[in-house]
Amino acid sequence: MHRRRLGSELRRLRETAGRTHREVAAHLDCSQGKISQIELGRVPVRTSDVRLMAEFYGATTEQLASLVDLAQDSKQRGWWQKFPSTAQRPGLQTYLGLETSAKAVSCYGADPLPELLQTADYSRALLTADAHEHTPEELQERLTVISTRQQRLLGEQPLELWAVLDESALRRAVGGPGVMRQQLEHLVLLGYRRNVTLQVLPFRVGGHPLMADRIAVFSFPDEADPQVVHLGDSANSRFLDKAADTADYLKAFEQVCTRALNPKDSSAFISAIADESAAA
Repeated sequence: MHRRRLGSELRRLRETAGRTHREVAAHLDCSQGKISQIELGRVPVRTSDVRLMAEFYGATTEQLASLVDLAQDSKQRGWWQKFPSTAQRPGLQTYLGLETSAKAVSCYGADPLPELLQTADYSRALLTADAHEHTPEELQERLTVISTRQQRLLGEQPLELWAVLDESALRRAVGGPGVMRQQLEHLVLLGYRRNVTLQVLPFRVGGHPLMADRIAVFSFPDEADPQVVHLGDSANSRFLDKAADTADYLKAFEQVCTRALNPKDSSAFISAIADESAAA
């Protein structure tokens, strides 16, 4: 997030100064592609380069100091980087960085349930069913990462989560009936949290705009930071932050929310499936 904000500020200053990527690249003796990647927040940037760019754009002393602070903050390691298997997955690192910085996350997908909503037993059952064979150490690491992420839903300024759950994810008995019943009861309890909104999209709705997608929308405390749409899973991630690219997905998510059951009816729907599981 610090890199994205830094890149956005550098791009704004460059455009105000009327400079092109070619001119900046020549000034820094680097490629135009590097300047573009810096402005998109996709690569680390040295403090010395930030100073050269800011001075080239005619930035004020205050603007330069702010940019240098952002550059230094962008070098901080994320909490997840101490976990080896997570640090080796660039898409997941980006996802966790966005989730950690976000004020709110909205999501929809079919199977499985979002990790922020999973019980430990449900998560463990999913991981052990994975085609990749995890060592006990890797399994515990993955569970610890999920548990740490879920802490964002607690505290005085918790993450705001809006999740639309497909009925298929509620009916697939991951880990067996007992594990799934506990998971469903957990969802009902989470729905009482002021920062968690859960909606169910039942089978009877039929087709909808996000049938082929798994989507998460990140919104940030600073309104100057554009929303980011994530598509896919950690193994096949796409991140979109340009308004022209995100508009259709944001509209589709709104349409899915409109078609889904309201939170109260969703809670009753989940409880009914839990009762069915108990009776099975």
